[in-house]
Amino acid sequence: MIRKAKRDDFPFIYPILKQIFEEMDMASIKKLPEDQFYALMKQGFISDYYRYSYRRIWVHTNEENIPNGMLTMYSYEDQKIIDFALRKEYAKVGLPLTTVIFDDQEAWPNEWYIDALAVSPKHWGEGIGQKLLDIAPKIAKERGYSIISLNVDKENPRAQKLYAYKGFKTTKSMTIGDRVYDHMIKEI
Repeated sequence: MIRKAKRDDFPFIYPILKQIFEEMDMASIKKLPEDQFYALMKQGFISDYYRYSYRRIWVHTNEENIPNGMLTMYSYEDQKIIDFALRKEYAKVGLPLTTVIFDDQEAWPNEWYIDALAVSPKHWGEGIGQKLLDIAPKIAKERGYSIISLNVDKENPRAQKLYAYKGFKTTKSMTIGDRVYDHMIKEI
């Protein structure tokens, strides 16, 4: 089943989302102690506006309603505010206000952006990623968008293959953090 994330989903979503952070290999994340980063992401998750807020996440669940896959989406316009929401949480987890975790532009004007799509490794190959990706056009249309975008690591051929199969086309390459990504779009 696919549903909107709930605040109490964080303990299940964090390990799924953490896979992405590990693959991104970002210096800004690696320098934070694990417990501090976990606490920060939890504060962001339960907030209303952060990039990885429960309000921006849809989850695929198992029979017990436990998330085993996640999809995070937002508009280009929201990109301007999504990370400021977390700054007020820095002091709660012992971080200086000057800390920068994400600062790269990832979406472009008129795009509904897929920030994160991830599935628990225990459930890889079960079609969960495809099911989550299939809801993106409907949600984007409901919000008035006709273009969906995402960025895929050039070193992740499995994800590139899925996105191409789902109709996404590469429009440019860009650097996010310390890695190079293909920016892909799909007109809906």
